[in-house]
Amino acid sequence: MEKERLYQQLFSISLTPMLIMNMDGDIQYVNDACSHLFKMNKESLLFCNVFNDPKRFFIERSEVDALRRNEEKVVLLKKKVDNQFPVHIHIQRTDQDIPFLVVQWKEFSSSFEKQEEVIRKMKQYKQFVKQSQDAFIVTQEGRIRYINPAGIRMLGGKRKEEYIGRLWLHFIHPEHLDVVKERMNQLMKGMSVHPRVEVKLLTKRGIVTIESSATKIKLKGEEAIQYIIRDVTDRKKYDEMASKSEKLTMVSKLAAGVAHEIRNPLTAIKGFIQLLKASKQYNEEYNDIMLEELNRVESIIQEFLTLAKPKVEQQYSVKSLNHILRHVILLLDTHANFRNNQIKSYLEEDIEILCEENSLKQVFINLIQNSLESMKKGTVTITLEKRNGYGVVVIEDEGCGIDEQSLARLGEPFFSTKKTGTGLGIMISYQIIEQHQGHISFSSQVGVGTRVEIALPYTTKKPVKI
Repeated sequence: MEKERLYQQLFSISLTPMLIMNMDGDIQYVNDACSHLFKMNKESLLFCNVFNDPKRFFIERSEVDALRRNEEKVVLLKKKVDNQFPVHIHIQRTDQDIPFLVVQWKEFSSSFEKQEEVIRKMKQYKQFVKQSQDAFIVTQEGRIRYINPAGIRMLGGKRKEEYIGRLWLHFIHPEHLDVVKERMNQLMKGMSVHPRVEVKLLTKRGIVTIESSATKIKLKGEEAIQYIIRDVTDRKKYDEMASKSEKLTMVSKLAAGVAHEIRNPLTAIKGFIQLLKASKQYNEEYNDIMLEELNRVESIIQEFLTLAKPKVEQQYSVKSLNHILRHVILLLDTHANFRNNQIKSYLEEDIEILCEENSLKQVFINLIQNSLESMKKGTVTITLEKRNGYGVVVIEDEGCGIDEQSLARLGEPFFSTKKTGTGLGIMISYQIIEQHQGHISFSSQVGVGTRVEIALPYTTKKPVKI
């Protein structure tokens, strides 16, 4: 009896509107909150039938048939009042000899709807993370607290238990350890970091290259770091193969021009040697000319062989952009002459940049060579200037030009405006300039020519002597 009185008291004082009805919808009990909700006194409500007044109580007889047949214990109905305010009606069947239906109006506001929406979106996000092909890893105090199936596969494992609780830094390659540590410290201090970084991981599959983004989040009320990681090992291999392929194509095109240009000074040297042999006398003028021609041959061969040097990743040093361009122009002069074209350069201002020299030479050779091949006879003009913290190289030609549709697609793999082109040269050039924190822009007019601008951030450090 004491318990019964306690339940009756709790029912009466509850802030949640509640009523108890029989299986036919006749109301047996109501509490004060329910009376307040319907703006009726208790006595009046006790004479009401829920099913006979669905506009007031928002419950249809058919909606509780499963409860009446004892097929279900609980039903949740979501209705709207005047098509505006959401009502969430919780109806539960009691397990007594004579069963009743307990009706509760859980919320009479939009807050419950918002809560359900948040829960629904959280479930969707969890499902997305679980099914994502990208790895999601959450660390707290440097240890892995969450890893999705893609992350387990990336690290070469089979179960998440292999990684939960382990130090994240144990999987970072030694050459990138300092970078990752600094990045973690900056994130935890609330500092902004570069959105994406490329590092190597030590996994059961071996060394893999990843691209990751990191954000600071809350995990169970504590600060944590969430990493979204993509395995780019295969892409890096493809990029390397594409770069080598494009380099070989470039070398083969230059070979004919270089051979032609080398043949001329060699012919002159051979003639002077024959003259010296015939006269049997030393001639200083002949000697100077031969040395000058040999120096030119040596310079051309040296620049040609530069393309064959293997690229050492991230080996950047301070170089003179003026000097790099002069070397490239020296090499491409032979190609221009072979095609009845010429190259004019205006490189008065010396600009120093932090770079990987051979990569930039590959970019400039590619772009200038494209300009030369767009003309039957004409001039490629190359200028160098400082602009807003950047050294800007401008390459202009008098070629056939590029239409707007094709111009928008430049840089796409395997798209080229040339019949025999692969499109890889421009794509790789974009990548190289991006790695140097610079950018490339193209403008063109059909029948007039094309203008390319390559902007590279300059440095105030002294250049390394070549």
